[in-house]
Amino acid sequence: MALKSPEGGSASEPGRIRDLEALRIRRDATVRARFGWLRAALIALILAAVGVVGYEIYARTLGRPLEVETAYVTVERGSQPGTVLTGSGYVVTRHKYITIGTKILGQIIEEPIEEGQHVKRGDLLARIDDRDYRAQLRQAIADRELAAANVKLKQAQAARLLALYKTGVESRDSLDVAENALAVARAELARAEAAIDYARFNVSQCYITSPINGIVLQKFRELGDTINYGGDIQAGGGATDIVQLADTDDMRAEVDINEGDISKVAIGTPARVIPDAYPDRSFDATLVKIYPEADRQKGAVKVEVSIHKPDLRIIKPEMSARVNFLDSAASADHGPIVLVAKKAVISEGQTSYVWTVRDGKAERIAIQRGGELEQGIEVRQGLSDGDLVIVDPPPGLTSGQRVTSRPG
Repeated sequence: MALKSPEGGSASEPGRIRDLEALRIRRDATVRARFGWLRAALIALILAAVGVVGYEIYARTLGRPLEVETAYVTVERGSQPGTVLTGSGYVVTRHKYITIGTKILGQIIEEPIEEGQHVKRGDLLARIDDRDYRAQLRQAIADRELAAANVKLKQAQAARLLALYKTGVESRDSLDVAENALAVARAELARAEAAIDYARFNVSQCYITSPINGIVLQKFRELGDTINYGGDIQAGGGATDIVQLADTDDMRAEVDINEGDISKVAIGTPARVIPDAYPDRSFDATLVKIYPEADRQKGAVKVEVSIHKPDLRIIKPEMSARVNFLDSAASADHGPIVLVAKKAVISEGQTSYVWTVRDGKAERIAIQRGGELEQGIEVRQGLSDGDLVIVDPPPGLTSGQRVTSRPG
């Protein structure tokens, strides 16, 4: 076998390297092409996800219809007394407020009441230590027994002197002295009887009871306090005042009515009392008192309405309330009345309007309103039975804005 020369091997080596290079697979270009495709797919996927998220955010915020509370317009058949006058005032009682106290001095040893507690006539409000007053009563009884015994003695002496005078043994002067002594003894007995009555009165004053059915508004004294003319007292109370009560048998609402409107009401006018704290509750009432004197500074006349069946869990003295005076001339032959929720009506000066929902869009509708009833506000023009209105419309609402109904 012939051997290749070193020169010959050296001469063929470059050619062999070129052949090997031609046969090599160019993996770098393939990898770059593959990663470029993956990068484009990933970017497209990210853009698609951003688009979906953006659409969801838009659909849930700017693109979503505004959710509003709605109510249907209704029609009431028959008579519904309208409101002829409305006023604001406060809950009071017929006898205003009664301050209960005592006429004696001493330490309070029992006081089973608290502010806001309902009491009945005869219930114990407070008890004062009565030991010294009972001792005075026993002393007065003993003084009466002594006076009674003295009267008995003077009667016997006067009877004997009278017999002796008739026989001529005693003088007229001695008889006069005996009869005068008897008169003095009888006067002392009467004084002893009065002292007993006074002592019993003092003992009774140690038990302070409620003279009315009412509610405790304020306590001027606490358990353990000593009632004396020089002691400290709470504001509004006297030296011997203990508690202030309000009569709950006749709860009323006190309202100031403008002088120009006083002719619209009279004794017996029906009314409804609506506490500000409970706007969804109302109580039937009747006007029972018109004060004889107007307030010149306010230009108003004060009136009182008596609440028929007050719920004492809600109605409390000094609560602010709105009083609607009703039209007493309402009759059963009145036609149907279109009513809309009170919170749906917006008044601006002399005009009133509501927002309705039609085809999923808000629309502002001008109305002609009538009286305010318990069930809502009467609409004389602009709405019909079954219309859907927005209750308590949100600010910034515009006509044509897409909305979705949320029944109230």
